[in-house]
Amino acid sequence: MIKRARLAVLATAALALAVTGIFGPSPASAQEDKYKVFVSVGFEGNTWMDAAQNLIRSMAKTKAFKDRVELNMQSARADIQTQIQQVNAMVQGDADIIILWPNSRTALNRSIRQACQRGIIVMTFDASVTEPCAYHIGLDQTWAGAGPAEYLAEELGGKGSIIVMGGYPGHYIDHARTDGAMEVFAAYPEIEVLVHAYSNWNNAHARQELTKIVATHGWDNIDGLWTQVGCYMFSQIQVEAGRADQLVPCAGNGTNGHRIAIAEPGTVPGALGMKSSSMGSPNWLGAYALKIAVAYADGGAEPPRFTQVPMPLVEPGQVVVCTEGTREELLARNCNTYHPDLGVPPNYFVDVWHPWVSELDLFSALEGKVPEGQ
Repeated sequence: MIKRARLAVLATAALALAVTGIFGPSPASAQEDKYKVFVSVGFEGNTWMDAAQNLIRSMAKTKAFKDRVELNMQSARADIQTQIQQVNAMVQGDADIIILWPNSRTALNRSIRQACQRGIIVMTFDASVTEPCAYHIGLDQTWAGAGPAEYLAEELGGKGSIIVMGGYPGHYIDHARTDGAMEVFAAYPEIEVLVHAYSNWNNAHARQELTKIVATHGWDNIDGLWTQVGCYMFSQIQVEAGRADQLVPCAGNGTNGHRIAIAEPGTVPGALGMKSSSMGSPNWLGAYALKIAVAYADGGAEPPRFTQVPMPLVEPGQVVVCTEGTREELLARNCNTYHPDLGVPPNYFVDVWHPWVSELDLFSALEGKVPEGQ
């Protein structure tokens, strides 16, 4: 168990508060004992978070970290009060590093601030908080909505009736992405939002909602779909309805089935040539947060308060299908999609790898495995 010099940390923090109003953690020197790393994810139940947790576990098992970190992972199961209690317990449990996917931008602030005051490094990934002492790793969430929306508006020639399907109601990521998309659509007065629904970031729920919308409005009245989750399900509903040659354009978050559906027919099983823009919310952010936090705790340079990562945006002609999923193939080809024979489910959120986490591969996300030699 690593103990930073608490009195020194508190004195430094108090001085920082007096000067700048912000507490900053005091990095630890390299130690023989393991860093106590606690992780709290705000929810479970979709493949994005499944992969994110597996990638954190895999990173902690690589040779660079397996003897350096003691990992404790928890889920708040979409309950804000539970996550507050978890963070408070992590602080009391002498955490060295706390990594969070927060359920709220503000509700955890007090607990996070108390952690910072005790010299604990706090990292959020994908979803952020407003407490300034926390470090965040993520993408531009407004662009995550606006980028696909721009594609859809252009594909429709600036006119038509569309479905807008958000994420999890009330979460700031849902607001940021939907607001970004709606700002784009507002520039096209001939684009009409026929229905506004929610996917809950769950493909099965998205399918249920889309089925109801189609039953109510009919295919002839739907020209496009912008959704935070569900383009693959939308394509399958159309295939089942005998409309594979009349696919309605779709813009949304990327699953493996979605990316494959965009590929040219005949190139890979399931390819449909769908007109679509598939953004990616990287699952590897939590694993990268672990790397950054340990490097800082070891006495490395302080990371930026916001590390903005590039957002994948895959459109027709840009699908790159991996056939092995190994670290070597990923390093060589930087794939954005995986062949179905690899066992990747079609509803699997597929942006699981980046050169910044080059120690890992597809199977780190699927099964929590570490590539040989890593």
